[in-house]
Amino acid sequence: MRSRQVGGVVSEHQDAAESAGPGKLARLFREYGDRWEIEQLDPGSAWVAVTRNGSFVRVLAAQDLDELRAELKKADSEDP
Repeated sequence: MRSRQVGGVVSEHQDAAESAGPGKLARLFREYGDRWEIEQLDPGSAWVAVTRNGSFVRVLAAQDLDELRAELKKADSEDP
């Protein structure tokens, strides 16, 4: 099952996200969902975040939501 945020709305498949920690995924969506698409590839696997700016695509990957949060925060600090 996949957990995916599109346009600020979380899909109905949240089992893997909830096992990652209640509320963690929701907080990521609130903080970064307007700029990043966030999903887990498969239950128990890596989390990815994707953003697009014209033809430029940026992809971040992490083993868990805490690591993904750190990567997103770092990416935001690097953006002008």
